[in-house]
Amino acid sequence: MNLKKLEAFMMVVEKNSFSEAAAALKSSQPSVSLKIKSLEDELGFELLDRGAAGIRPTPAGMVVYTAAKDIANRWRTLEDELGEFKGTLTGTLTIGASTIPGTYLLPVWVKNFRSLFPKVDVKIEIGDSKKVLEKLQNHQIDAAIIGMKVESRLLKSNSVAVDSLVLVTPEDHPLVHTASADFMQIQQYDFVLREEGSGTRKMMERYLAEKGLSLEDLKVAVSIGSTESVIAAVEAGLGISFISKLAAMPAERAGRIKIVDTFEPYERAFYLVTHIDAENRPMIRQFSETVDAKAKMPDSKR
Repeated sequence: MNLKKLEAFMMVVEKNSFSEAAAALKSSQPSVSLKIKSLEDELGFELLDRGAAGIRPTPAGMVVYTAAKDIANRWRTLEDELGEFKGTLTGTLTIGASTIPGTYLLPVWVKNFRSLFPKVDVKIEIGDSKKVLEKLQNHQIDAAIIGMKVESRLLKSNSVAVDSLVLVTPEDHPLVHTASADFMQIQQYDFVLREEGSGTRKMMERYLAEKGLSLEDLKVAVSIGSTESVIAAVEAGLGISFISKLAAMPAERAGRIKIVDTFEPYERAFYLVTHIDAENRPMIRQFSETVDAKAKMPDSKR
């Protein structure tokens, strides 16, 4: 048996498609099919059910898939440890991140990490917190940076940065010129929201709840899939919104929107999330230590 066969099998299960698995592996579909057929012959079990509902692992296939994930993880750990033994780290580190930390924090952290370990290739995948977390749980990425703490015995969450939620409006909005305002006034205006599943939206829901409101109390004009799209919608006059201060400040400096400081900002943390069974991999451990060191530096030195 070789790891290439297991890798092909795992990818087909995760992609639910031979063609997509082949594309992800930079291989051909016939080659992937041959590897899986060879694996089935070697083990003496049919591993995939190719039914009308799509490609699904058989009961035996699920056992093999679970074991294959463990074997692949152990092999990556071995590669890391051998690289560390030689005095360097090599390989690929895949990091998933939600939009705000992925855009405004992660590039600096990755730059610092690669200055220490230049032979490590880093891949960054941006998505909403829910999807990023699902990829981490399925071992499709090595670590995640998201805006919510995860309660799980299989995952470890470590706070690495703090941001705040601020109210933003078009430049000429009435709230900009109001010296003091009742928070309940926001119900009078159209709102632009992030999509369901985003960390920003979840934080906004908690903020509203503390003020005695919910999303149902707001006049929602549109829901959009990225913070930059929210900023553009606010700039165009579609409504107001609560967004990350990290994203809002550059937009305000550019004269696109206004941050309303009448209402106190609502702080939130960003977390580095790793698998318990992978956190001691040298590559992941070194990245975690790099992020922790950067997070503890004074703002002027970050």
